Amino acid sequence: MKRPLTSQFARNGLFVRLMLSFLSIILLLASFNLFSHLYLSGKVYQEVVRQNEQALNQTVEGYENHFRLTQNMILALTQSDTWTANLGILSHLKENRRYDILSEVKSDLMTLYGNPFLHIENFILYFKAEDYVLEKEGLSSTSDMFGKYYYSQEYTADFWRSQTMDNQYLKVMPAASFTETTMNSTRPLGQLMPVLIKAIPYEEVYGLVMLNPQRLEKAYGDAGKNPFYIMDAQGRLLFSTAEKALPALEYPVSTSSHERIGDQYYFYEKGAQTGFTYVRVTEVAAIATGLRGMRLLLAVLLTAAVLVSLLFSFLFSFRLNQPLQRLIAALDRTTGSGPGKLSSVKEFAIIGDRLSSILENNRFIQNDLNHKNSLVRQYAYTHKVKNIPLNAKLGDLEDALHSEQPYASILFKLSFTGLPEEPEQHTLALWQLIQRLFAGGRAESESVVLQPEQDLLLLLLFNPGPQSGILQVLGTLQELLAEEHSLYLTIAVSPVYSGETPFTDAYHNLSVLLTERRLNGETQIIVEPRASSAKAFHMKVTYGEELHNLLQSGSEEAVLGWVDRQLEQLRNKDATAEDFRTFARGVAEQAGKTVMKQNLPELEVGLLSALSGEPFAAFYSTGQYREWLTGLLTPVLAAIRSGSETRDPVISFVLEYLDKHYGEDINLNIVADKLNLTSGYLSSIFKEKTGINFSEYLNTLRIERAKELLMNIDQRIQDIALQVGYQNVNSFIRMFKRSSGLTPGEYRKRYVGEDHS
Repeated sequence: MKRPLTSQFARNGLFVRLMLSFLSIILLLASFNLFSHLYLSGKVYQEVVRQNEQALNQTVEGYENHFRLTQNMILALTQSDTWTANLGILSHLKENRRYDILSEVKSDLMTLYGNPFLHIENFILYFKAEDYVLEKEGLSSTSDMFGKYYYSQEYTADFWRSQTMDNQYLKVMPAASFTETTMNSTRPLGQLMPVLIKAIPYEEVYGLVMLNPQRLEKAYGDAGKNPFYIMDAQGRLLFSTAEKALPALEYPVSTSSHERIGDQYYFYEKGAQTGFTYVRVTEVAAIATGLRGMRLLLAVLLTAAVLVSLLFSFLFSFRLNQPLQRLIAALDRTTGSGPGKLSSVKEFAIIGDRLSSILENNRFIQNDLNHKNSLVRQYAYTHKVKNIPLNAKLGDLEDALHSEQPYASILFKLSFTGLPEEPEQHTLALWQLIQRLFAGGRAESESVVLQPEQDLLLLLLFNPGPQSGILQVLGTLQELLAEEHSLYLTIAVSPVYSGETPFTDAYHNLSVLLTERRLNGETQIIVEPRASSAKAFHMKVTYGEELHNLLQSGSEEAVLGWVDRQLEQLRNKDATAEDFRTFARGVAEQAGKTVMKQNLPELEVGLLSALSGEPFAAFYSTGQYREWLTGLLTPVLAAIRSGSETRDPVISFVLEYLDKHYGEDINLNIVADKLNLTSGYLSSIFKEKTGINFSEYLNTLRIERAKELLMNIDQRIQDIALQVGYQNVNSFIRMFKRSSGLTPGEYRKRYVGEDHS
């Protein structure tokens, strides 16, 4: 029986009561919103001004902190006794020709321009008296540097020659556009802000720091959304993001303020550290439009909210009332049939059973989906870290990544002092321990664990809080592993990045930090590169000649004593494990050169096989390096001693003659005449005894000597070609590239510029 409509809308009915309740709530919320709108509309202007002043204050703090940090790092460098002594030597480079310290000074410079947080494009040392500069690419004349490589109309070579510092230590100059001009093209370098530094105590030596003002603006400003200006204490414009000049303003002595001129607001503040004035410009129209737009939007939203609320209140009340009415009708029918039938109705029990079954299935499906989503999310993060493009079908995964949240990353590298029986089980247990340590009190969605390589674990922590908390957890892990002597970790910790920093860059920075590991079998936590880190050991020409002479002597005691001294020197300098690897590889390469000169081809294969793969991956002590080098050099020394006793006199004469006369115009016929032999017979016996043709050996000898001469940047390539026996420079360049894969100029630029001299 259908219930009458009047009973559904009775005064005490459910529908009327629901509507009255909704209307009361809507009226209350509408009144509150209207009052809030009327009250806050008068405060919006002050809030906009406050936000602009606060934004400028944050910008000023960022710039001031950056200038202070840059000055402190430069002061720390210039206060080094070694730095001062090296500058004194380089001030008279044409007299003393001490090119051997260039690499050390360049390494000191790299600690500044290599720091990505300082935004330094280059650090140039200008030796005014000598009229040359030293920068990251090497030595250049003042004219070439500021006429070609860093050319600007405002900062010519004559401008820098005329500069004096008087009693100043640091002078910041206006930003200007620079270009790099080569033989065939001109490449813009963008705007750079020169900072001139006095290299105390030398009056004629200056440091020139090239700051990148665009990256500073991106880091501390609002990335060009509003015009921004920096002026020094004398009112000179240092940097501007707009071409329009600033009007005359009455800048405060120390506090911030703002001023309206025409259609623009000028917000300005003076830096306490530098005395610079920072100005930010905001359009009046933007503030006024924002106010009008906000009032209109609030009015529209209030009206729409009231109308939509009324409509949905009616629909919701009606839709909620109708099922209840149908249920009441069904109950009425059941009641009319007798109370016994009411208990016999099974629909509610069936609905409950079905709902339980549905919920159980939903829980199972949800758990399965969560597990699969976790795997897919790890897959997406791994591709992000390694910069691998995602499949087009998986493009929606980008939305699931924490791409805009601040995060910190930690890279763990596992090493064993002794390989256990089941290394996979040890590795899995350690990775699980690390995840448990960082999972305490942290939601699962805020951390991601990746394994880029078998021995690497990358942990991404989103919204991690201060870095000190991360280091505290890592300290606990370090204490737990202190008693575990069969394995150790190298842990690289990043700072807390903003969401704009790509995961690929964070992973690359951590991989670089791993190379800072010191040589021992303990767990190490590395947060940043050490400023006092030992310079990488390279087999320099002098070291190579010394080792070559020792190897030729065949004295095992002398050679191993030399190795012990070099290893001890690296240990005393607190060198990294990578430095020890470089040293060991350099010794092996020099031994290979000596073996080639001694005509011991069977040992060349052994030396090459010893360097294949990763022979030093498991080394964690100087004793292991000494044992490896002893095993490598002992057979070489024995073969050299044996060869010196049994060497063929004809071959010995040829090798010694070529070693002394390789710079002359010699050939097979000339050497054969010296021995009263035919050239054909000498060629065959030389090939038989050495395993290499006469011409190939002579070219190899000349190219190796040329590589040593190329380390002196004062020598021209044409002169070096003549010194090693090539009358035609084009033939020399062709043979050099065939042997080394690089032209002589490319070889010099690479190895002199990278401290491989």
